[in-house]
This record gives sequence, structure tokens and C-alpha cells, in this order.
Amino acid sequence: MRIGVLTGGGDAPGLNPAIAGIVEKASVYGYSIIGLKRGWEALSIEDNRNHIVELGPEIIREYSRLGGSKLLCSRTNPVSEKNDRTDLVIKNVKKLKLDALIAIGGDDTLGAGAVLAERGLQVVGIPKTIDRDLAGTEYSLGYDTALNVITECAEKIAHSAESHQTIFFLEVMGRHAGWLALRGGEAAFADIILIPEYEFTLDKLASVIQAKLDFSSKLGFDHRYKIIIVSEGAHIAGEEEVRKDAKIDEFGHYSLGGVGNYLKGLMEHRFSHTRYSALTYLQRGAPPSQKDRQAGRRFGNNAVELIRNGDTGYMVSVLRSKHTKVPLSEIKNSPSLVDVDKYYDTDKLNVKLKWVDREY
Repeated sequence: MRIGVLTGGGDAPGLNPAIAGIVEKASVYGYSIIGLKRGWEALSIEDNRNHIVELGPEIIREYSRLGGSKLLCSRTNPVSEKNDRTDLVIKNVKKLKLDALIAIGGDDTLGAGAVLAERGLQVVGIPKTIDRDLAGTEYSLGYDTALNVITECAEKIAHSAESHQTIFFLEVMGRHAGWLALRGGEAAFADIILIPEYEFTLDKLASVIQAKLDFSSKLGFDHRYKIIIVSEGAHIAGEEEVRKDAKIDEFGHYSLGGVGNYLKGLMEHRFSHTRYSALTYLQRGAPPSQKDRQAGRRFGNNAVELIRNGDTGYMVSVLRSKHTKVPLSEIKNSPSLVDVDKYYDTDKLNVKLKWVDREY
């Protein structure tokens, strides 16, 4: 059996361990693994010779510890309404004599995989996104590593913020889902967390900051610095999200970014010392954490098992903390957003801390 493997969308820690896990299990059954470089692009062009690489057991040790994707990534959409390349994808699958495909990606990559599965291809999905916003799974590759980076960077920022008694806006990724900001901010003991799921007003933000400062005054001058974690998709009530530029990718997405700097500029008229920093690609440019290494390996193993059992059209998944499978079509219900009533304190603009069944 010949299985094609691709990684699409943005890179994330855990991709390479997943590839290694696929090769590891495929080697047990004597299957051949064909790496398809640059995601769906490898199957969406006529001359794809430079996109094809055969993967064997020798790559397992190297891939298992690396961040990013050794198969490279792209945001190619093979089923775009403006440029549908389904026929070419099917033609390339036949040319490469692939019996099945494993697509590792987020809602865009796996959404395209779900469409192609409906059109006759044998596709299995592995969930990947640091945003942790995919329907049908409680975990996606890259999330834990990104949280660790956010927590570490917030700690570093806090040293400078304390030294200068600064109100510091730290912007993190997440697009339309606030999981990274919420859980990263919780781990960092952030004073304020701003998420896309809750629109706030400037007056509300200013009043919460002032209340924090007033309380800190009772503790002494050294406590007057504040750390505010801002999701890139967070926005003021009545305003749209802040965009980096006007470019749109093949899946119709704008790049978000800059809201932390925007808010810093607005708040510096009310508070004396404000600063801003954005983590941007640092969040996903790191060696995978132990959790992402384990999850990637297990996802990769399980994806091969699905193909062996004839269960294509599924995505490997974690539900109720157990590895399982769900129909690949579930991905169409993404994004999975933060439940504000359950997890967010709208009065304090922070994580809601009470005894609940929490989602990681």
C-alpha cells in the first residue's frame, strides 16, 4: 500500500512527530509513505516532481524532535470555487499510485480533504492548529507548545514591566478563537485577557485597568505593573478586527494582527506608561513540547490504523480525553470557540475561575 502524506496551512509544533508516527506504523505493515511537499499544492499542479519524496524509517528519530514541517506548508485550496482542481488532484493521486492520503492541518486543509473525500478520494485527517479551534476534537497539534511559549514570554515581559512599572499589552495568535489567550493568560496570571468571543468597550477596559491599579496601590509601588494578554482577533464593540494588510489567502482569510498596538495607543492617553509586543510566529516556531510529541506520534499511528481498517473519510481525534475517530465532515462545524458564559469573566475581563469541567 502507498500512502501520501501532506501538511497544509500554517506550520505548528507536532507536525514532524505526526509524520514520524505515520512512518513508524506504516513500516510495521510494510506500507510505503510518500511525502507531498507544500500541502495540497503537491497534488494541484501538473509538474510536481520536486514536491514528491519517499519517507522511510530513517527519518523517525530526526523528525520526532523538530518543530515546523519537513514536508513544508502552503495555503493552497484545491477545491476553491474560483479555481477547483479536483480533477487534477485525482489525476496526480492515480499517477503516484496512492491508495490513500493523510492530510495534517486545520479547518482549511482538512475542510478541503473532507470535500475531496466526498468526491471519491480515500482521505484521513490529523488535526493541527495552535488555535485549538477545530470541531470534533478536544486537542490539535501545536496548541500545548504555543501555550508554553506564551507563558514563558509573558514571564519575560513581566520582568521588564515590573522594572518600569508598565502596562504591557502582549498580543497572541488565535484568529477568531480565544483559547490561546485565555489559557495562556491563565497560566501567566495575566491581569486582563481579551478574547475575540467577547466585545469590550474602551471605557470597560480602562475601568478594569484602573481598578487593578487602585488595588495595587494598597500593596505598594512595586506592584503597579500590569500584563494584558490580547488575542489577535479581540476587538472593541462595534469595530472590526484589526488586520495586518488587505491580502486574502485562497481560503478567503485576512491576516489579523496589530490590535495590541492599537489598544496600547488608545490607552496611553489615559495611563502614563504603556508598551506593546506581539509574539506572532514565535508561538509556533518552537520544538514541540512533550505533549505535542506524544500526540503527534499517536495521531500518526492511528491515522495509519484507520487506513488499514478501511476507515477513510475520518479524522483522528481526542474526545473525553481518549483517542478516537470522527467523520472528517465534522471539520465543517469549525471554529470551536470559547464559551463566554462558562469560561470568561466579563466583569474582570479575565478567565472565570470556578469549579467547572474545563476544556484544555
